[in-house]
Amino acid sequence: MTATSCDQVDADFANLPYVGQLRSATALSRRLGFAVRPVRIRIKPGRSVIVAWRRKEAGRLGAFADWGFTAVMTSPDKLANAQRRAARNGQELTVHEAADPRAAGATGAVLISGGVLADPRIGKHIVRALDHLGGDIEIIGYNPARRLLLKHTPIDGPPEFVRIGAGSQRHLAEAADRWQRAQLPSLPVEFIGRRQTATRSPWWGTGDLCELPDPSVAEEVGMIVAELHRAEPEPVNERVTDDPIDQAEDTVRTLARLVPERGPDLDELRVGLRRRLQGQVDAGGPGAGGNGVPSDGHSGEWELREIHGDLSPDQVLVCHSEWRIVDLDRSAIGPIGMDLGRWVAACRRHPGLHDLEHPFLYGYRSAGGTDVDLGAWTAWALVVAGLEPWRSCSKTWQAETMRIIDAARSALGDGSMGDVARPIGADALAADARVAHAGGEPT
Repeated sequence: MTATSCDQVDADFANLPYVGQLRSATALSRRLGFAVRPVRIRIKPGRSVIVAWRRKEAGRLGAFADWGFTAVMTSPDKLANAQRRAARNGQELTVHEAADPRAAGATGAVLISGGVLADPRIGKHIVRALDHLGGDIEIIGYNPARRLLLKHTPIDGPPEFVRIGAGSQRHLAEAADRWQRAQLPSLPVEFIGRRQTATRSPWWGTGDLCELPDPSVAEEVGMIVAELHRAEPEPVNERVTDDPIDQAEDTVRTLARLVPERGPDLDELRVGLRRRLQGQVDAGGPGAGGNGVPSDGHSGEWELREIHGDLSPDQVLVCHSEWRIVDLDRSAIGPIGMDLGRWVAACRRHPGLHDLEHPFLYGYRSAGGTDVDLGAWTAWALVVAGLEPWRSCSKTWQAETMRIIDAARSALGDGSMGDVARPIGADALAADARVAHAGGEPT
């Protein structure tokens, strides 16, 4: 796909101007006047879009000068509010351009930029958290208007991981407390300040399981996840996952707008997932009032249990022979298949993680984990991750997305746990052929 056609896809998908510029390092750098790399984009079609960026070369003014955001706003009220909030934090917003023929402050789209502290939703929470932090600070992740992740090294103490969100992080602290009381291998979480929007945890380990893949650790993780799934949920945990069928169908509709040439395949996935997963709901899933035994014989996978919610090898920190499962932000009550599908999908998406799939499943099964329709849940997890290449501003997002779609179709042909894995790399040739046919370049 050429740069021009990619820009048109972005514009059509977002129904907003400038979006192609926000996802392009070259165009965005030209706007800002210094070299940056876009790292994460969030969009509300026809209303707003915001992208986080990072300088390609670190400056001398510290971490907060090296990260920022650029956004398109269409509401004059939201623009005015963003400017006022930035000013309260001692920041300024740069207005680059208003889409012709409408003027800034009227009803047209306005392109603006600012630093992390000027973020329209989390800027004030960052400023408040910084009042409680001293020493060195390094930004390690930024999801605009959503969260900021820091490595904080106090003047007189060991380093710690700091998470600052747009809303209360109470659910994260409560999940960490439940895991600690259940003696599950995780890390404690404490609030910073009184507003519960910022938390701290020990900075632990030498890397994660993506960086340091170890099949023996993956097997042990599977055993712990089985233990988590066996336990009756605590009444205090009132968070319930969104309906997975709705999640998949919403994502399929969005993907069909990004890669319309894959419409028939996406529709096939939508129908197949609804059939496989809805059958389980009817047999005892959320709201069905049944016994949790789906009609295809996979017992118990729609029983509501506490799940990690975002389980993957990059959520497992390792340090020599020890390890910890972290990032419990999505911990909730939900179907156990979501955890298993996400783990397997992550292993199939990344070539270096293929060897972590079967040890994890072996550990889960050996510890008494419930058998599930792994093919359906893996396909589900791949589908809901299908927008990640576009959201992460990858230059090769189209080829990556097509590979994910092909992998999801393959996974849907699988059955229960123990079936032969179909790594995503096995679908690469088919995806590249589709991209080439569409006029682009295979990876």
